[in-house]
Amino acid sequence: MKSSRLFFSSLVASFSLTIVCSLNASAQSSSDWVDQALGNYQSRILSAGSLVSGTTEFRKTREDSLEGSYTMDEQGKVVFGTLSQCQVMQVRVMRCVWNDKYGTGNLEVTFSENFSSFNGYWGEIGSEPVFRWSGSR
Repeated sequence: MKSSRLFFSSLVASFSLTIVCSLNASAQSSSDWVDQALGNYQSRILSAGSLVSGTTEFRKTREDSLEGSYTMDEQGKVVFGTLSQCQVMQVRVMRCVWNDKYGTGNLEVTFSENFSSFNGYWGEIGSEPVFRWSGSR
């Protein structure tokens, strides 16, 4: 009887330790991937029916929140925009609010496993992000 209680106690302790280690590894990998995603990307953004070239940057603020900025080259004129309220949705997936002279909306991006690129979609406030926005380093 004592040996079965000891076995059961050891099994519960081992299981608990496995869960704690797994949770710590998930939390660690979540913050690690964000740091790998930060930086500049050459981007292609669907704007007015055409894919336009530009840049997209993701960065951390002093308060450790995520933000960014972007440019679009539209017929030789550069359009500047900001990315704010960026939130991690899941590993390698981020959602931000974009804002430029055309309006405001949501952008959702998924980073490649090696963080050399991302594929994403944008939409206006109140609509699903369906317009392409991609980038590569």
